[in-house]
Amino acid sequence: MDLDRGDQPLISFIILSWNSSHYLARCLESIASRCGEEEIPFETIVIDNGSSDGSVELLSGFAKRSPDRFRVIPLSFNSGTTYSRNLGLRQARGGYLCILDSDTELGEGSLRGALDELGNRPGVGVLAPRLVLPDGSVQHSVKRFPTLMHKLAKLPRILFGAPSKNRDFYPDFPFCATREVDSAISACWLFRRALLDRVGYLDEKIFYAPEDLDFCLRVWRAGLSILYWPALTVLHHTQQITHRSPFSRTSLSHLAGLWYYYRKHGGWLFPPQARS
Repeated sequence: MDLDRGDQPLISFIILSWNSSHYLARCLESIASRCGEEEIPFETIVIDNGSSDGSVELLSGFAKRSPDRFRVIPLSFNSGTTYSRNLGLRQARGGYLCILDSDTELGEGSLRGALDELGNRPGVGVLAPRLVLPDGSVQHSVKRFPTLMHKLAKLPRILFGAPSKNRDFYPDFPFCATREVDSAISACWLFRRALLDRVGYLDEKIFYAPEDLDFCLRVWRAGLSILYWPALTVLHHTQQITHRSPFSRTSLSHLAGLWYYYRKHGGWLFPPQARS
């Protein structure tokens, strides 16, 4: 896909922001720096979900400095993950799209190499780079499709933040090797615009999570794959959501999303059927 022409962006970054100004500036700077180094035409669309920490002012500054590359969609309330990201996806002009968390920074490796990988592998729906934590360790960002029983075993962590074993992880996963996976968390996804025509947008009936599982499952059922590609690294600061109450809005919306996901796709006792 040759999109290096005129003012047409090769890639559109879609970033959801909510009281994350501490990391947001570094995220935006990393995009501008990497795309500048690799001479990649880009645009960044940030959807702000009613932040009150100065994020809107920060974003306005970026937009004024480079209006052709930075756009802000300000919302007056927290509209959730899927609705907000879909707003950005629908306005994106790039032939490639990147959903990116606001607490990430593009790290080592070639972004253009990742786009070339997508362009050369039409069977890949979503490319997920390697995520690393601030201490240098690799984040467990790829997972198997879980059963409801596996999720119920994690209820103490979802509700109370208590330790629990995560059975969704691949045991002994080779994080240095390119490999197809069931799903990848949406902290950083790269995909072709055409994927949305084939799979559809994020399911807005899911407010917070597990929108990543739902989308990845739909990608597989459309005959495409999720590819873990460690040649590109993304630093992920993984903001920890503090539950002031075990029945916080975040906890309850997560549970509601899981209930909706299993009613939609199945997988009560066995993982939902993904590959035909």
